[in-house]
Amino acid sequence: MPNSTPLVSVIMPAFNSEEYIREAVSSVQAQSISDWELIVIDDGSQDRTRQIVEELAQQDPRIRLVTNEQNMGAGGTRNRGLDMSRGEYVALLDSDDYWQSQMLEKMLACAQETKADIIYCSYEIVDENGEKLCNDFIVPEQTDFKKSMIRSVITCSTVLLTKKIARNHRFPADIYHEDIALWFELLRDGVQARGMPEILAAYRQRSDSKTANKLKSACRRWVIYRKHLKLPLWQCVSLMIQYGYYGVKKFKRI
Repeated sequence: MPNSTPLVSVIMPAFNSEEYIREAVSSVQAQSISDWELIVIDDGSQDRTRQIVEELAQQDPRIRLVTNEQNMGAGGTRNRGLDMSRGEYVALLDSDDYWQSQMLEKMLACAQETKADIIYCSYEIVDENGEKLCNDFIVPEQTDFKKSMIRSVITCSTVLLTKKIARNHRFPADIYHEDIALWFELLRDGVQARGMPEILAAYRQRSDSKTANKLKSACRRWVIYRKHLKLPLWQCVSLMIQYGYYGVKKFKRI
């Protein structure tokens, strides 16, 4: 990738992530492009998360550690990162996930070729130990508001946003699955998204994560449909049936 590669701001919320954050940060450092900044925002961790990031930041000036004075949750923490970002593009990476080494290079190439404001890629799903948990999730090259409500294909650790989107939009702070709600809003408003079938990231399915309980996850998605998007009841029911079908397929064991 030539030296004109745009600067990418990588935003990483962190909360009690001492087991995984070194691997997440290392996957950013291992990128095939070097023109990036990593903003790690600690959201009140009680373990060694901050100390680990401090050590890494001392060795690499591209890493910046920020600490929330009070717990803001994932959405509020990501929003703070968006406010601090300086890049022409913004990438999101959760502190327990990690990237392949060519993630940013290939995502940037796709963004520049397609002119889309949202680029998202395929990913593998692993457990706490990094072992493959189920079939890889291969995303379609295109999605829109209607399709995304049935089958979510954009996740935080697999997305690249243009500066325009990052500067002018924020994650809802008063709702669970705030990331899904934001993707819905953007696609509803006509923002163009383009998917990459290549697997460039790993999503860690932790037993203690808020997405691990599928029933709770479904209930929270209902809230997004019904209260956030204010969809009619019949449409919410139809969407939930289709959502359940694709959810079973997504997490089908190998």
